[in-house]
Amino acid sequence: MKKTALIVAIAFFMAAGSSKAVSASPDQSTAVRRRLAMESAARDNPFLILPHRPNYILPLAYNLHPNDEASGLEPGTLDELEMTFQVSLKVHLSELFPGNRGNLYAAYTSRSWWQAYSGDRSRPFRETNHEPELFLLYDTDWSVLGLRASSVIFGVSHQSNGQDGALSRSWNRIYTSIILERGNAIVSVKPWYRIPEREKDGPDDPDGDDNPDIRTYMGSGELGVFFRRARHTLTLTLRNNLRRENKGSVELGYSYPLTAKMKGYLQIFDGYGESLIDYDHRMSRVGVGILLADWL
Repeated sequence: MKKTALIVAIAFFMAAGSSKAVSASPDQSTAVRRRLAMESAARDNPFLILPHRPNYILPLAYNLHPNDEASGLEPGTLDELEMTFQVSLKVHLSELFPGNRGNLYAAYTSRSWWQAYSGDRSRPFRETNHEPELFLLYDTDWSVLGLRASSVIFGVSHQSNGQDGALSRSWNRIYTSIILERGNAIVSVKPWYRIPEREKDGPDDPDGDDNPDIRTYMGSGELGVFFRRARHTLTLTLRNNLRRENKGSVELGYSYPLTAKMKGYLQIFDGYGESLIDYDHRMSRVGVGILLADWL
């Protein structure tokens, strides 16, 4: 029954996407420039917190390969159909360079996986990942291989699932991100370096490294490709460890306008590291829902 509901929802989503889109006023500037200009106009408002990454809710998210073992459950316990959502916000801290070229931000992203349809198990939250960040966004005007390098980001982030003991997962990273664009097409190249942690003295040691092999599965960086046309956005995000094992992930997203402030959203994921509790387990998921804040 749940598989049928998901198939029907996807069919409705795709049919609605082919209907007439909400019109958008023409703008000759690039997609990144439009986004940064809107944020610049809004950030001086003391009552406003800016979106960081996409904010969405996927009421129907079907997982082809649930990982019961990672959560300490018996095989077959987890429901394949669950709800997942992401809340991602940032606040402007300071302008570090004159001319609005360098700005310091603090950000927080939370993503949850909710077993909302498991009524026999009190509908528990299977996993929630938290990621606070501090980063500098510097406005540039370089040309690279025919693309315009519009921004460079330098940041540090901590990601954790807030658990303890055997279920604890966390890591700290220093990263940089180069934003390349041409018209409404954007490429983001984001390599990172994991800050080392000491080895655990034993399985019950609360201070040691919870997941020493996480970079093998989460990769050494991320490549994002984004394209927007008439408020339709197509995104592709790739991660890879750049090693012989060739582990990583691919995520495809498509959003289309429903109203002036809301979009329909289809998300497909395959690979490792969708959530921290499952970082070393290959997942395949398709989700359908609502997008409240897009990349562009």
